[in-house]
Amino acid sequence: MPEAGLDEALEEHLSALQRKDLDAYAATLSDEVVLILPDGTVLDGKPAVVELHREMFADDSWTQERTVRRVIVAGGTGWVLIEYRFVVVDTEGQVVSDRRAYFTLTYALVEGRWLVIADQNTRLP
Repeated sequence: MPEAGLDEALEEHLSALQRKDLDAYAATLSDEVVLILPDGTVLDGKPAVVELHREMFADDSWTQERTVRRVIVAGGTGWVLIEYRFVVVDTEGQVVSDRRAYFTLTYALVEGRWLVIADQNTRLP
């Protein structure tokens, strides 16, 4: 049942983000992954996406709360809509940024394993 495999892959991806675990995060990505940031910047390929997250995960000033809003499976493709809140604090613990956004993950079955092939981020007003 592909849906069950996608649910597990999604949990693996979100758990790696929560723990800021770079190796576990990288294992959820296809080699050809594309990441589109909220400002429209496009990162193409696993090395570029992993490098951005290496820098992000090294920064303890942020947290991200996530809520899965929708999961769709069509054959060997999965699509996930996640709403998130991204909070950044300064060295005294004061909130300096508090943003909400969506990210959508597009998954593909690659050799029997669900991997992220696209991650699109969109700021919410």
